[in-house]
Amino acid sequence: GALLAVYDMAEEGTSCELNVYDASNDSISKDKIENSDIIIGPVAPAELRNVLEMEPKAVVSPLDQRAASLAKTFSDLIQAPTPLELQYKDLINWIDEDMEYNDRFIVITEKGGTQTEVTVQMKAAADSSKLEYKHLAYSILEGRNVTTSLEYIMTESGTNRVYIASDSEAFVNDVVRNLNLMIHQKYNVVLYAASKIRSFDTIEVENFHKTNLHVSLTYYIDYDDPRVKNFLLKYRALFNTEPSQFAFQGYDIASYFMEMNAKYGNRWPEMLEKEEKAMLQSSFRCVKSADGGYTNHGVRRIVYGNDWKVIKVR
Repeated sequence: GALLAVYDMAEEGTSCELNVYDASNDSISKDKIENSDIIIGPVAPAELRNVLEMEPKAVVSPLDQRAASLAKTFSDLIQAPTPLELQYKDLINWIDEDMEYNDRFIVITEKGGTQTEVTVQMKAAADSSKLEYKHLAYSILEGRNVTTSLEYIMTESGTNRVYIASDSEAFVNDVVRNLNLMIHQKYNVVLYAASKIRSFDTIEVENFHKTNLHVSLTYYIDYDDPRVKNFLLKYRALFNTEPSQFAFQGYDIASYFMEMNAKYGNRWPEMLEKEEKAMLQSSFRCVKSADGGYTNHGVRRIVYGNDWKVIKVR
């Protein structure tokens, strides 16, 4: 993906000298990287820290969301993948934007469930907002009898905007099942959930459409986008295979930061906050931390519509 970005930049008249090092085998030394305008990687936070301690011009963290913590202390780091915490905050903002007079905001959590980092962050995102909500906590064993509790807190005159603060596949599956029962009872329901829900094999995609699922996520490829179609044709011709998500990520990151460097020269990191851009599978909206580097706040929003289409709304 990064190589194809270099080819495209060359076609537009921008030359690029690309050096590639295998972080698992090569010893990355300061003399190898000190003259680089852009450094993409390594992936692992520990290896990123080693490179950052060499005081390079700019280092892009390309894949690992756990590396976001380094951006709080290293001014040379740019965290490209949007942290999960920001995705959850965007979900809450989305609910706030969608709320109408008779609507009800409902937060559902698992009683007695493991408090993972995801569940804590999702609940914190709801609690830190100005939105009032009805809270329902129940365990899987109570799942068959929870519709009465849902009826008690749901509204019949507006939309019930339900936010599941959990990443447990079994629990989320049970909530979706119960929400579908409420829909059959003529309640209007819109579901807001973490992007991980799309990878749960036990939930039928049909149920996402029935509940009008809304998801905020870091990566989403709109195959109707002409730019994506063009990328697919070039990638297939060059490599004789289909691109993976990593190929799209390599293209997005290399294209965006090379364009920044070509446009602004050595000052390009200072201009990141002024250059928002939607790429093939991700969006860049970089925000500088008080004492550190930059974190990407770019988030995509998709909706599973009643017409069996998945629509990118942002």
